Amino acid sequence: IMTKRSTFIINGVERTVVSQLIRSPGVYFTADVLRGRKLFGAKVIPNRGCWLEFGTDTDGSIGVKIDRHRKAPATELLRVFGLVDNEAIKKEFNKIKPEGLKYIEATIKKDTAKNSLESYTEIYKRLRPGDLATPENAKSLIDAMFWRVDRYSLSPVGRFKLNQRLDIKGKKEKQVLDLEDVNLIIREIVRLNTSQFAEPDDIDHLGNRRVRAVGELLQNRLYVGFTRLR
Repeated sequence: IMTKRSTFIINGVERTVVSQLIRSPGVYFTADVLRGRKLFGAKVIPNRGCWLEFGTDTDGSIGVKIDRHRKAPATELLRVFGLVDNEAIKKEFNKIKPEGLKYIEATIKKDTAKNSLESYTEIYKRLRPGDLATPENAKSLIDAMFWRVDRYSLSPVGRFKLNQRLDIKGKKEKQVLDLEDVNLIIREIVRLNTSQFAEPDDIDHLGNRRVRAVGELLQNRLYVGFTRLR
C-alpha cells in the first residue's frame, strides 16, 4: 500500500524507498597479488541469480566459485556449458599463445571429471555438500540455475555491459549465459595473466555503476512476493 505521505507498507512494515547506486550487472576482471605476481580473475554479476567468481591459483589453474561455494576447476563449467570432454576443450583453446595454453593445461590436470555428466556431479557436490549427487539431480539443478530465465537473468543492462567488455556482437536479447560468454571470459583471464602491464577493471568507476530507481526497487519486492505466492 502507498500511504498519503509517500511511504509504502511492504509486508506490514512502513518503508521509504530511496534510489540506490549499485554495481552494474555484467563482467568485471579482478586481480590478486600473490608472491609478487598479479593473478587475474573475473566476477560475473547477474541482475538475478547466482554469481560466478573466477580466479587463478598459484599453480596456474583457473577455478570458479558458483554462488560463493567451494571452488571448482573452470573446465567443469565449460563441460556443463557444452564442451563435452577434454579433447573438445583443448581443441577450443589450441589457438591461444603457448604461455596462455599452460593455464588451460594446469586446469585440466587439476580436474577430476572427464566428461559433462561427471562435471555436473562434481559441481553439485560443491553446491549441495552432503546431498546424494546423481547425474540426474545434478543436471536438473544446474540447468535450472543457469538457463531458466525466472532464476537467472543478466538484464538488458548486464547483457550490454558483457557484450561491451568482451566485444560480443549480435546477442542483445539473450539474458542468460552461453558457452561463448564463458569461453571469452576464460580467454580474457588468460590474456590478462600473460600480459605484462594488464590492470584489473575499476569497480568504483561510475561507468560501472547504475541507479536503481524507486520503480525498480518496488518491482523487485513485488517479484519476491509473487514468487512466494506461486
